[in-house]
Amino acid sequence: MRFATPFILAAVLGLANAGFSTYKEIVEGKDNSDAITYYALDRSDTLFLYIQIVSGGDHQSLIGDFKTLVQNYGSQGISVIPRVRYGNSDGSVTSEPEDKDQILADVSKWAKVFSDVSGLINIPVIQAGFLGTWGEWHDGPFCQNRGSDDSEVSLQVKKSVVDALLGTGAKVAIRYPQDHKVLYDGDRKVTIHNDCIFNGGPNGNDGGTFPSDDRQAWIDYTKQVASSNTYGGEGCADAGDSTYDWSNFDDVCGSNGLEAYIHKFQISYFNPGNPSKFKELFDNSHYAGCVDAIGAALNQYP
Repeated sequence: MRFATPFILAAVLGLANAGFSTYKEIVEGKDNSDAITYYALDRSDTLFLYIQIVSGGDHQSLIGDFKTLVQNYGSQGISVIPRVRYGNSDGSVTSEPEDKDQILADVSKWAKVFSDVSGLINIPVIQAGFLGTWGEWHDGPFCQNRGSDDSEVSLQVKKSVVDALLGTGAKVAIRYPQDHKVLYDGDRKVTIHNDCIFNGGPNGNDGGTFPSDDRQAWIDYTKQVASSNTYGGEGCADAGDSTYDWSNFDDVCGSNGLEAYIHKFQISYFNPGNPSKFKELFDNSHYAGCVDAIGAALNQYP
């Protein structure tokens, strides 16, 4: 009889921590052969995977690429955090189509794909995606606003996306706490992902994640539903309110830097490839101790 390895048990139970998550993307209509080939990850055991689809496509080739990636990386004990976004046929990124039925058909198709691979790779969380530019729930037909400021139709579409992904049995993360409050008030079965961590330093609003007119209330709500609940994402330096100097490595590594922020919010995963200045720090051997400490902080939280 073959006994399950510790990794397989962790995958089945969803117990594996994410830590540093390595960015990858696979794109519909593109040759993804290099992206789906296994390469050892640098201080990481999790992929932060964008899946870019074209509206109206059948996605079968891309689904095949995704399943190959799952086999190649899952067999090596690597986890994956996927997010589906829309793109154009030329490979550029776009927002969701205006046809909500098309969106929900795509969500249903990919929910089934994620269910199909659940025994082959650990999925700590699925980022809800599908809506908005980069699948970040902003600047799209069904995500013009957040929370109660959005239209009833848009809120229905948002909830339909998340509910379909919850049907996979995986945890699901949505981008903004305002949407979480309206759709899943206080319910930790749905968590939050943050694509602009630390963009204003320790006292910033993370690219609008915490609106400045009620910042502390949204920080408190985010902690309530997301802390130690597979909460994470990546930093940024290009949002309209980005003020933090990521090139000041001593400050990033200081007592009030990124490690402290991770503990404050109990963040469990972080893409070290963004912003580019943090990637420079990540690759700088002089700051290896700092990077190790940040990684250790991430690994404290599920």
